[in-house]
Amino acid sequence: MLTGGSLPSGRAAQDKHQQAVQRAEAGIRRLIKESEEINFRTVACAAGVSLDFLYAHTDLRKRIETLRSQQWTENQSPPQAPSADDGTVIHSLTEALRRERTTHRERVQELEQRLAAAHGEILRLQRVIQSHNPRP
Repeated sequence: MLTGGSLPSGRAAQDKHQQAVQRAEAGIRRLIKESEEINFRTVACAAGVSLDFLYAHTDLRKRIETLRSQQWTENQSPPQAPSADDGTVIHSLTEALRRERTTHRERVQELEQRLAAAHGEILRLQRVIQSHNPRP
């Protein structure tokens, strides 16, 4: 029997997890509605959840990855060849290179974070295995 309106710790954790999922989904919807860039960092900020939470939640992770790749594909327009007499050829190419570098840096940073999350999950699973197989 529960007293004081408190939930059992397992139920409280489930409720907290479900609320975080709902915040993440609402954050994704808001980013879509506002035509903002969708990636793990923007969703985490919009929803007030951690990157690790998003990476660990399979459905959310797949949804974010799908939306991100759709945006990336939509934003890729065919390159326009600058005319030979255009005085801004170097400027245009420099800007394109700067954008590409920024995109690559963001992708590398995101992959590093995903790798860190995966390492954390591996460590967690190793601890679970060790707790089930105590050494004599």
